Amino acid sequence: MLRKRLQQHIIKCKEHYKDEKELMVCPFNKAHLVTELEFHQHTKTCADRSIIEHYQLSAPAELDDQTKHDTIEADENWDDVDVPDYNPQAYASSANIVREPNGMFPSQRKAFVKEERKRLLGDQCDIEEERPTKSAKTPKSPSSTPRSAPYKIPHQTRK
Repeated sequence: MLRKRLQQHIIKCKEHYKDEKELMVCPFNKAHLVTELEFHQHTKTCADRSIIEHYQLSAPAELDDQTKHDTIEADENWDDVDVPDYNPQAYASSANIVREPNGMFPSQRKAFVKEERKRLLGDQCDIEEERPTKSAKTPKSPSSTPRSAPYKIPHQTRK
């Protein structure tokens, strides 16, 4: 069995054989599952125990002149400055940044895009809106268009 698949194998076996044997987990390595009878002996002789004990019993690192450094004193203290909190939306609305209308309804999105064009383009926006495009058709009022016949004649009830 591949080493990288061992944990998945242990989980599947635990689920499959949960009623047959009660296995305890080794405190030094979670991949070691041992019966209750063998648990005490396993914790004394576990190969991974030495790794944990090495770190628990090792002395802390000694600091000498090479590792120590003097405290750096600074003239400025940023905690004493009374500055308002940063508001990214306020900054983006005043800077030359293109914003996107995320999470808005279509009518809100359309109004937002219109306001953004005015904000970014300024006077040029009005000139572009006044110019009619070739593909744009002028909308007709409903009273001026003749009403056409329906596509399908309604089904008449029999007498």
